[in-house]
Amino acid sequence: MPPTPLVAEQIRSVAERLYADLDELIRSTNAAILDALPALESDPVLAARTRESTSANVTRWVTAMVARPEALVSVDVPPQALDLARDVVRRGMERDALLSSYRLGQNVVWAGWMRCAREEGLDGDELIAVLDVGSRSLFAFVDGVLAKIAAQMELERDELIGGALARRRETVMLILDGAPISEARASARLGYELGRAHTAVIAWSDEQTLEQGELENAVGVLARALGAGRPFSVSAGTSALWAWISAVAPGLDDLRALAELVPAGVRVTLGSALPGVNGFRDSHTEALAAQRLLMRAPDGPRFTTYAAVQVVSLASQDETRAAAFVTATLGELRHADGELLETVRVYLQQDCNAARAASLLYTHRNTVLKRIGRADGLLPQPLAGNGLDVRLALELLRWRGD
Repeated sequence: MPPTPLVAEQIRSVAERLYADLDELIRSTNAAILDALPALESDPVLAARTRESTSANVTRWVTAMVARPEALVSVDVPPQALDLARDVVRRGMERDALLSSYRLGQNVVWAGWMRCAREEGLDGDELIAVLDVGSRSLFAFVDGVLAKIAAQMELERDELIGGALARRRETVMLILDGAPISEARASARLGYELGRAHTAVIAWSDEQTLEQGELENAVGVLARALGAGRPFSVSAGTSALWAWISAVAPGLDDLRALAELVPAGVRVTLGSALPGVNGFRDSHTEALAAQRLLMRAPDGPRFTTYAAVQVVSLASQDETRAAAFVTATLGELRHADGELLETVRVYLQQDCNAARAASLLYTHRNTVLKRIGRADGLLPQPLAGNGLDVRLALELLRWRGD
C-alpha cells in the first residue's frame, strides 16, 4: 500500500535531509565496506571501483526517494557497479566479498535514514510509517541490485571457467595468496618458468574506453626496452593488467626515458627483480604499493618503480602521522606554488648541488639558489641540518596529495 500524501511529504523531507549530507554518507559507507573487506581495500583499482560503485548506488537511491517518495526505487544497476562485479570475477575472487559489501553499505544508509527521521522531529505513528517505507524501499533496492549483480558475475564466470585463461588466473591467485603450491607445479600450470627472477608490472587506465590490448602493448614496449622477452600477463579487470617480465627493474636515472614510452591514458608501476615463487609474489606486492601511491596523485607521473617511491610508501603507512609530519616539517612551505616545491625537492635530491638541480629543472643556478632562499624563509626550521626531513615531507606531499 502506498503511503498517504502526508507521509509521502515526510519521507521526502527525510530524504532531502539525507541528500544534504550525501558526500559524508558516501564516505561513511565506503569506509565501512573497505575497513571490513581487505580483499577490496588492499587492491588500489578494486578500492577505487568500490568507491565509484558505492557513490553511484547511494546517490541513485537517495535522489529517487526525494523525487518519488511514494514509490519503490526502480532497480537500474549503474555501470560502475557492473564494472566492479566484472573486476571481482576477473581477479578470481569469490563473489561473497562483493555481495557482503552491499549489506554493509545498506546498514550505513539505513542508520542515516533513521537518524534523519529523528532529526525531522517525527515520532509515534508518523515515525513508524516513515521508517517502514524507508526500510522496504532500501531493502528492495539492494536486493534487486544484488540479483542483477549476481547474474552478471555468473555470466562473467561462465566465460572464464574451463579454459586455459581461467587456470592461469587461478594459479596466479594461489601464488599471490601464499598458497602451498610447488614452484614446479605452478610453472607447469602457467607455462612460465618461476625459477628465474621476476619484475612485476601493473598497467592500468582510468579511461573506461581503453582496450585490454592497449595495456598489453604498453607492457610489451617496456619489456623490450628493458631487454626482456615476452611478458607473462593476466587480466586484472576491465582496465587493468598484471604482468611479469624477466628483467632487472630500471634505476632512477632510467625512469624518464622509460616514462616516455608509456602511451597517454596508461599508467604503469614496476616492482623489484626478485627470484622464484616468492619473488613473483613479493615483486607484485611492491608494484601494488607503488600503484596505490600513483593513484593518489592523478596529476603525477604515469610511470614509476617501487624503488623510486619505497621510502614514501613505508613512511605513509600511518596516514594520520604522515600528514602531521608533513605539516610540522614544511610549515608555510606546504602551501607554496608547485615550482618552488619542485625546486626544493630536486635540490635536495641532488644533494644540495644547485648546478645539477638547475640542469634538471632547465633553469639557471642562481635562480635555484634564490628559490631555495625563499623556501628557507617559509620553513619552521632552517633547511641546513633538516634536509632529510624536508625531502621526505616533500615526497609525501607530492605522492599522497595531502
